[in-house]
Amino acid sequence: MAQTKLHIEALLKISKAITSDLYLEDILKLIVTVTAQAMGSKLCSLMLLNDKGELVIRATQTVSEAYTKKLPIKLGEGISGKVALENKSMAIYDVQKEKDYKYKDIAKKEGISSLLCVPLSVKGRVIGVINLYTSQPHKFTKNEIHVLSAVANQAALVIENTELIVRTKVIHEEL
Repeated sequence: MAQTKLHIEALLKISKAITSDLYLEDILKLIVTVTAQAMGSKLCSLMLLNDKGELVIRATQTVSEAYTKKLPIKLGEGISGKVALENKSMAIYDVQKEKDYKYKDIAKKEGISSLLCVPLSVKGRVIGVINLYTSQPHKFTKNEIHVLSAVANQAALVIENTELIVRTKVIHEEL
């Protein structure tokens, strides 16, 4: 019950941030920080697709330089790339033993074990993924998957809305 309360409080904080006048980068940072705290996660990151169809880290609460400097992941490549391509969540019990996980060396160095990766999608179009890692092998519950999916949905909406605002401003300035 205490964990459910934490999850609800996290969703409330994220909802408030999304409706605030914070900049997108600040909102994304808040999303990964609050999510990591509420879910008891060692590491949480948000990756967005760039114009080359690669997933690039846009926000994380980790101070690990090795993790934040990871090369972009192509669509369909690794766990995050597959989740983005298939628009379907994936839970990995131990990334260090998972053949499709690309950065086993970083996982070992940083002491990360399990991964829950959820797509960020708007109207069926994937724009990125959110990754949640644990330091111990962990079987993610349906509740945890639902909470991270709710966070992903909110993040996708704020990203999409920000992009629409920017496009509208550019069009307005061109006129």
